[in-house]
Amino acid sequence: MPAIERRLLEVLAAAGPDPAATPANPRDCLDRAYEAAYAEDHHGAVTLARLGLEQATESDTDTVLALYSVLIAVAQIQDQTSDAEYYLAQRVDRLRSAGRNVQASVEADLGTVLFREATAAELPVLEAALEQLQAAKAPVGVLADVKLAIAVAHSQKGVRSTAVALLEDAVEGYAAGERTDSLAGALMYLAHTYLQMDQPGQAVAAADRLLAIPANRALAASMWLLKANLANTGEHDDDAIEYALTALELYAACGVRKGAISAAVVVAQLCAAAGDAESSVLAWRAAVQQAERGEVQEELTLRLALGNQLLEAEEYELAAQVLGKLLQRQRLTDAPHSDKARTLMSLGHAHRHAERTADTLDCWREAVAEFTGGGEYGEAARSLLAIGTLLSREDHDADAIVCFEAAVAAARKSSDDAAALPQALHALGHAMCEAGDQDGITQLDEAIRLARDYGAHWYEADYSDTRARGLWALDHGPAAVSAALQAADLYSAADDAASAGNSELFAAHVLAELDRPADAVPMFRMVLAQPEVSRMLRVAANLGLSAALDSLGRKDEAEEARRAAEEAAEN
Repeated sequence: MPAIERRLLEVLAAAGPDPAATPANPRDCLDRAYEAAYAEDHHGAVTLARLGLEQATESDTDTVLALYSVLIAVAQIQDQTSDAEYYLAQRVDRLRSAGRNVQASVEADLGTVLFREATAAELPVLEAALEQLQAAKAPVGVLADVKLAIAVAHSQKGVRSTAVALLEDAVEGYAAGERTDSLAGALMYLAHTYLQMDQPGQAVAAADRLLAIPANRALAASMWLLKANLANTGEHDDDAIEYALTALELYAACGVRKGAISAAVVVAQLCAAAGDAESSVLAWRAAVQQAERGEVQEELTLRLALGNQLLEAEEYELAAQVLGKLLQRQRLTDAPHSDKARTLMSLGHAHRHAERTADTLDCWREAVAEFTGGGEYGEAARSLLAIGTLLSREDHDADAIVCFEAAVAAARKSSDDAAALPQALHALGHAMCEAGDQDGITQLDEAIRLARDYGAHWYEADYSDTRARGLWALDHGPAAVSAALQAADLYSAADDAASAGNSELFAAHVLAELDRPADAVPMFRMVLAQPEVSRMLRVAANLGLSAALDSLGRKDEAEEARRAAEEAAEN
């Protein structure tokens, strides 16, 4: 089994952190308290921090101070101001007993602002305090605390150049003061600020520096995920997958569900892009599992992504199971119309691939109703086009045309989906022409005009090619030839030489069918003269040319063309 699959299966099998497990020591309590705080488990963070304080001894000063920092920060998140002030007072006392009087005085003066994001009104106070401390030559660690607080406030305001300079100073101050926990937090802020400033090299360097020092799993995971996103350039996808998978393992192990979901989604997308469908499906499963465990709101969206990935992996029965269960959940929770409609469309595709036509049509018809109920008329039109196309393949041509007409009507109601109407007109016009209805050309002409108005040059060419074939279906041979050559010119203008060649080949075949072989011969030769003619096109053009030459009595040339067709087919 490939390593990626094995590691994803291990994530799926793991239960995550055991809340009943007692941490081994105060340091372990601190790490788990940090992780619980990142997981937004505020009660767990407080419980673990208090347990750490109970286990601590006189020699655990740095750990005790960090535990109080967690308690102060969490209390402020929960708007428990009196608790935050109580824990700060305890922290200040511990600082004084440890002989860190300058730091104790600074924290007593500035209060709890050093343990949360400062507001704009608090910035002048912090900046004035920094000036005074610098003038007094305060310890580098104390200066770093104030610089970090100011930097975070500037970053929140979008003044990132100021923030990054302060963060760089804070990092060096914490390093010099040997305050590892504070250094890790500052490096995380620094890495993300570099990322926001579009400086990926510096962001990775900061992340690597953090990963080289002791840090809790949640912090480390955030840096691995940052590296994964930066490594995903199309050239280092193996590295990106490794980084994202490492982040997923760490986030899942410490119960940071939202982080685990983000990492799993990155793994899923990278594996899909690399053609590893099995690993992609497992990663989507991990994302769904983490969402379920964390009761994350995006769970249903992730389930749809999982179903769609299973479709991509051609696991149609499994996709139908996942999407069917998702649809049940959406109905029970009265999900928005558009969400149910998209699930129904994907479920319909799963049924279609499993050759359950009736189930497919039921899903897609219900999707039409849901899209219409949500006012998404463009999507309703596309659903009707899917139904019509399937009916046409099942030889229910009259029913297909009814669906295409309904698609046109729905598309005309859409005010924000310009592509829906020409697509619907194109399908309707083609079907009507095939059924012998002259009005099909009118529909195609409108589709061509809309494509031209929107500047959609390739679609203008494509619809023009369909118009040529529609004219031929309606027995308008000369007009079909003219329309096909016009489509070829439009394709050439849209830089699609292959499609242009197909249109010219169609025109040549029509000329041959009209018993005009003398006109067909130069047309076939024109197709063959184009540079980089595909093998299939070369075979078809040579076969058509040989038939036209035969009918003109030019046997030697016809035989030469047949040999060229055979050579092209063999190669």
